[in-house]
Amino acid sequence: MTAQRFALRLLAGYRPSAVQRMALATQNATTQRRALATQNVTSQTTADSGELYDVVIIGGGPAGCALAAALGSLDSLSRKRVALVDPGKLSEMRQWTPPADAYLPRTLQITSSNKRYLDNLGLWQWCFEDRVQAYNRAVVTDALGGGAVDLAAMTLHGRNDTAFMVETKNLVSGLLKALDHSSSCVDVVERARVTEIEATPSMWPVVTLSNSRRLQARLIVGADGASSRVRKYAGIGTYGTEYAQYGLVATLCLEQLNSSAFQRFLPSGPIALLPFPGGFANLVWSLDSELVQLLKTAPEAIFADLINAAFRLTPAEMGYIYSLLRSGVDPDIIGAEVAWRLDVFARNNPDTNIKLPPRVAALSPRSRTSFPLRMRMVDSLVANRVALIGDAGHVMHPLAGQGLNMGLADVQCLAQVLEQAAAAGEDLGSAAVLDRYNSQRYVRNLAMQGIVDKVWHVFGAHSGTVATLRSLAMNGLDRLPAIKSRMIHAFMQ
Repeated sequence: MTAQRFALRLLAGYRPSAVQRMALATQNATTQRRALATQNVTSQTTADSGELYDVVIIGGGPAGCALAAALGSLDSLSRKRVALVDPGKLSEMRQWTPPADAYLPRTLQITSSNKRYLDNLGLWQWCFEDRVQAYNRAVVTDALGGGAVDLAAMTLHGRNDTAFMVETKNLVSGLLKALDHSSSCVDVVERARVTEIEATPSMWPVVTLSNSRRLQARLIVGADGASSRVRKYAGIGTYGTEYAQYGLVATLCLEQLNSSAFQRFLPSGPIALLPFPGGFANLVWSLDSELVQLLKTAPEAIFADLINAAFRLTPAEMGYIYSLLRSGVDPDIIGAEVAWRLDVFARNNPDTNIKLPPRVAALSPRSRTSFPLRMRMVDSLVANRVALIGDAGHVMHPLAGQGLNMGLADVQCLAQVLEQAAAAGEDLGSAAVLDRYNSQRYVRNLAMQGIVDKVWHVFGAHSGTVATLRSLAMNGLDRLPAIKSRMIHAFMQ
């Protein structure tokens, strides 16, 4: 029964039941809520509040751009105003032309489920797909205990759990291109730094930018990294662990083509070699600050030799080579020492090549860089009209390659929650809407951070007993393909 017909019947003396009165009240409330949520704010500006937006995303990295592109692709949000704000030159990033003979050292691993999500939204196609490497095999070894597990993905429930390696710039550039070629509601505000975020009497926070623009939003999304200004404004507390290590990354040229990932846990920290097309690879090596500086400044040829050694030699041999570096021994002598030890290893271990990465032939010039390793958790992913995604809401060790994947899972969840809220006529920044996002993502993020942190501590233990037990576990797991496949599936979804 429509409201009009119901009113006519009331005038005629009809007495509604309690259920009908409740239904009419609910209908009227829904109508009012939809009117409030769908009001056209395009031309609404005031001197003290600034331009009005439904969602303002702070941070134009992978997570922020992915959310902006996702929101811009949803029909239910087509009448909403969304802004993506970043201090960088996003227009130049969008027009990025990749080098023909090299890969960038800043890379990302994307799971099959996250790649499908970007595909389904029509976003992935804007990346340079010939620069993306798919892989479904990872070999993990323990230098102290000698354990090894070959994690080759199998088809499970009709899906093959393949991971994808992509350069960070390639992904961000593709997402910005997708935004540029769509008829979305997203305004890209580049070269604008956030100078202030303040609450207002209307309860919609106002973001003041370095270009003097003021953006008032129903919802602010913090996608501005580990030192998030949005998180600080919202008063969301953080806690975690400093690993007292740095991640050293570089681009490598291998002696042969490769489509598998390799990781070895050393007493000094894990080293990983991740595949890229054309015989290139990405290196992620966890080391303390002293070793990072030694290896960053070592001659490129010596550095390539040290990578080969780190995947093959014993911890004692690596310790001796590090002592030569510390003592300032001539690089030619160090190179000869490493070459001799690698030759001895090859002669004594003729059947281990299947568990080893191809040898590194050279290092891409000037590709070495480093960043501190830490774990950061937050008290909540939401606050009053604020939501956090990506590194603004969680930071973790890169040993499992799950950092961006957690961020993309945040994006999927928040986009879905906002889509449902818009369809129901709800206020996108209301506590009820944001609580749904927090309840779905907060515990899952904590669980993944906890798993990765425990792995780091278990493999960081130098005790002979611990090394023996973890290697027994790895070797046992290697003989159980069904369990391995389910474990990979869990990480890839």
